[in-house]
Amino acid sequence: MTKRYLGLDVGGSSIKTGIVDGEGQMLERGRLPIPENYEGFEAALLEQVELARRKHGVLGVGISSCGGINPYTGEVFAKIAPSLQYLIGKNYYSLREKAGLPLYVEKDGNCAALGEIWTGSAKDLRNFVTLVLGSGLGGAVAIGGRIHEGANFLAGDVGYAFPLRDSGSYSPLIAPVAIENAYQAETGRRLTIPEMKDCYGRDAAARKYYDQFMCELANVLLTMQYIIDPEMFLLGGGISAWPELVPELERHILELVRTKDCGPLVPKVRACTHHNDANILGAVYNLLLRM
Repeated sequence: MTKRYLGLDVGGSSIKTGIVDGEGQMLERGRLPIPENYEGFEAALLEQVELARRKHGVLGVGISSCGGINPYTGEVFAKIAPSLQYLIGKNYYSLREKAGLPLYVEKDGNCAALGEIWTGSAKDLRNFVTLVLGSGLGGAVAIGGRIHEGANFLAGDVGYAFPLRDSGSYSPLIAPVAIENAYQAETGRRLTIPEMKDCYGRDAAARKYYDQFMCELANVLLTMQYIIDPEMFLLGGGISAWPELVPELERHILELVRTKDCGPLVPKVRACTHHNDANILGAVYNLLLRM
């Protein structure tokens, strides 16, 4: 049997699980609800480790987590999803002894980038930015084919930034779950962003929130293009599987460049090859690199 590893992706709305082999193939997938407290969270993760060990003989655990993560100490130190506030100040590496296996953690944006470096859309890239579109807006910067951590391990996390001094952060303006929540709060109905596009011409609220998502995301990419000057932007998260995402975003980028007369650079965009699996694959790749 090939060597196998457990990947865990701790997000704002669920914990995704995956069994991954040493070649980067996803062999099994699962999903858990977010536990109500830290004790439940720790128990849920350790239960997955024990199950993976018994069923698959896994040799280690890679964790992708939202929030600010120090990958060397395992500490969660920065703003995190509301459902996971109890993780702030906790340390993922406190689970190592109980797990009885090598265990490493990295922030979700970096994991998405690592998954694409390993077996995905970044195999031919040296300098790129990854943005993970989900419950929040995670990100990563790769320079020279390697992840740029930043002085505080938050490089690329544009979701924490504020587009204007008196505005909210980028995350609720762009994160698909936040867009869908805002639409539901206004209309009492729930639509995904692709569904908003489908009823764009006959639903004013869908049109408003769809345009917000596309225009604000285009603005983020154009801004980051002049700060980092990457070869490519890779888009991850579940919405990256939507075939119209990249062409629609490219159209909005070109319109922004035209109307703002903002210079010669036009951001190039790709979807992550692994979509929702990128974080888990990257978590396991990070584990292999650090082991």
